[in-house]
Amino acid sequence: MAERPGIFPTFFLSGFECSTFLWRDRNRRNLVKETQHDKYVSADYKMLHKLGIGVAREGILWPLVDKKGEYDFSGIDPMISAANEQKIAVIWELCHYGYPDDLDAFSEEFVQRFAAYSKAAAKYIVGRTSSPYFFSPINEITFFAFCGGEWGWVAPYAKAKEDRFKFRLNLCKAAIASVNAIREVEPAARMVHFDPLVNVVAPINCPEQEAAAWHETYVDTFLAWDFLYGKEHPELGGAPEILDIAGPNNYSFGQMEYREHGPHAALVSGDDRILPLCDLLQLVWARYGRPMVIGETSGMNKGRGPWLKM
Repeated sequence: MAERPGIFPTFFLSGFECSTFLWRDRNRRNLVKETQHDKYVSADYKMLHKLGIGVAREGILWPLVDKKGEYDFSGIDPMISAANEQKIAVIWELCHYGYPDDLDAFSEEFVQRFAAYSKAAAKYIVGRTSSPYFFSPINEITFFAFCGGEWGWVAPYAKAKEDRFKFRLNLCKAAIASVNAIREVEPAARMVHFDPLVNVVAPINCPEQEAAAWHETYVDTFLAWDFLYGKEHPELGGAPEILDIAGPNNYSFGQMEYREHGPHAALVSGDDRILPLCDLLQLVWARYGRPMVIGETSGMNKGRGPWLKM
C-alpha cells in the first residue's frame, strides 16, 4: 500500500495492453486478444491482488465498441467483474491508437463522436464499479500524432509534419471534449493523460541541430499537455482540471539523438547526455504543478529487473 493517502490506493500501478490500431498493412490489431487478456482476465486480476497492486489500466476498444454511434460495451463486463472481485481500481482507457473505420481523424465529427462515445462509456461504468472513477481519454497524444500523422505507421497514415500538427490538435480537441462529456455523467471523475517523457539531444559535432533538438525536448514534447492545461490555444477549453493528472511514460529509448528525417536514435547506456528521471519529472511539475504518476516504464528482455531497480 502507499505510505500516505493519495489518489491511488497502491504505489505500483499496472496495465494491460489494449491497442487497437490499424497497422501499416491496413489490418487492425487487437492486443487484448493477442495477449489473451480477454481469456485470462480473472487470473490476471487475481495476480494483481496477490502482488499487492491495487490499480490497473484497462482498455475499452473504441473501434470495436462503436458502430456508427451504436455501442456494445459487453466486452468489458469480464474486466468489471474481475476488478470488483479483487478490489482493483481501474483507469479506463478510451482510445489507445485505434478509432472506428468510418471516421476521418482530422474532422470535427471525430471530436463529436469521441465525446459521445466517452459519455456512453462513463454511463456504462459508473455504478457498475465503485468510485473513485478514473479515465484516460486518448493515450499518448504526442506519440500517436507522430506515428499516425508524420511517420505513416498507423491510421490515418499521414506523412508530413504539418499533418502531425493537425492530427495532434484534433486529438487534443477530442480529449477535452471527452473529459467534459464524462464529467456530465460523473463530475468527480479523475482524468489521467499519458504521454512520453523525452530528452532529445543533437548529434555530437552537429551544433546546427541543437536548436531543433532543444525545441523537441522542451516545447514539442509538452504541447499536447499545454493544450489540455490551457497554456496554448485556451479557446479549445483546456484547463488545469482538464489535464488533472499527468502520466509521463519513462522508457530507456525516450532519450534520443536527433535525426532530421524519421525517428530519432536511442542513446546507449552510459551516454553522459542521458538525464536522470528526477530531472525529467521536475520539468513536468514545474510546468503544470499537477499530480503525476509514471504511466509506463520497462526495461527490455533481461534488463527489466535492473531497469526497475535503477
